[in-house]
Amino acid sequence: MGYTMSEEKFIKLVEENGGFEFYQAYRDDVDHVLGGKGDTYWYVIMKKGKAKESYIGKNSDGAWEDICVKGSGAGKKTKAMPSGSTIKRIAEKAYLMQDENWVTRRTPKPTEDAHPHYHYVYGFGDKGLDVSVQYGVTIAYSDIKDLDASFHLRFLYTGNDVDLP
Repeated sequence: MGYTMSEEKFIKLVEENGGFEFYQAYRDDVDHVLGGKGDTYWYVIMKKGKAKESYIGKNSDGAWEDICVKGSGAGKKTKAMPSGSTIKRIAEKAYLMQDENWVTRRTPKPTEDAHPHYHYVYGFGDKGLDVSVQYGVTIAYSDIKDLDASFHLRFLYTGNDVDLP
């Protein structure tokens, strides 16, 4: 299976750190958890701390086996997903907006805070994007015309701090 550049970057990030996971925090107490450790990758949508939908992909020498788990407990439903669909979903969110013209034509200075990042702004603040200096993933996005698409970084874990879903 041929990977996109973003998919390759995320796989390399997981491998180089011995595991990588971060939480994108949205409105209404919703988190999207993107991560990977070993040969397992996941994209979990959580509401109020409980997993609502989990996409899990296992990579065995480039052959992906993907499933989707909805709900939990007795009402949990699992179904097979297209091969490679989990890593594709992760890459789309992990590197959100980074290929847009308003981002690629600028080279901002790093903003030093708890998690150093590059900050990009479009228009008069209509859109904003923060990209992690250390890991290269999108840790914050805002769009005044689409507030539901906006998120910020809640947690970021690497190595032994990463638990399989």
